[in-house]
Amino acid sequence: MLDDLISLALRQFQQDCVKLCEHHYPTVHNRGMRDPHMGKALARRLMRVLEAHDKPTQFNLLDDTRPHSQTVYQLQLDGSAIYILAHRLLSGNNACRDALVRDVAWLLNHGITDPAEPGRVIVVSDHWIDRTNASKAIPSWWLGHQPIHADAYRAQGIRLTSATTSLAEAIAPLGLTEGRYRIFHPLFRIKDSLPLHKYLLLTATFPLGVEEDNNSL
Repeated sequence: MLDDLISLALRQFQQDCVKLCEHHYPTVHNRGMRDPHMGKALARRLMRVLEAHDKPTQFNLLDDTRPHSQTVYQLQLDGSAIYILAHRLLSGNNACRDALVRDVAWLLNHGITDPAEPGRVIVVSDHWIDRTNASKAIPSWWLGHQPIHADAYRAQGIRLTSATTSLAEAIAPLGLTEGRYRIFHPLFRIKDSLPLHKYLLLTATFPLGVEEDNNSL
């Protein structure tokens, strides 16, 4: 049930992104959403979904005093916890990808209150595809394969390239497996109201801790 509620929150979060982009134009359209905006918006949306389904939630901001740290929010439920790490990909290069993985490693090593407690880790990011091959490979790197609607990218002049590695491969040594990787396109073109495939909203959800009965969460 927890995964179903997270999926519902992610779908609703797309509308939140539209509002964020409107309120922070042209910043979002130049560089993407700021990490605190993105992480807090997702945390607030998820908290509203959980509480609407009779799951009271406490909202916490984890330590953000580290140099170059990314924002991490914790939603504490009764007997479980959800950690949201926001890290926008300003570039598609290896340095930005590695920085995201390092932040996930910090969260697992220093931010998790109780590693045995059942819950979820949600990584959220965004990216504007540019003309570089590294940027065009972000969808493949995030999903582990090319998007099934790659033709929609081509129709908008975006010729995706294949990544030689994947986020799942980078995350696995940290102990996070069985992740669910998703790409959303919350913005729409003015001229035809089609999703703007150049803008990526990227999410990855991982199970955390030991669960005896997932339906009880």
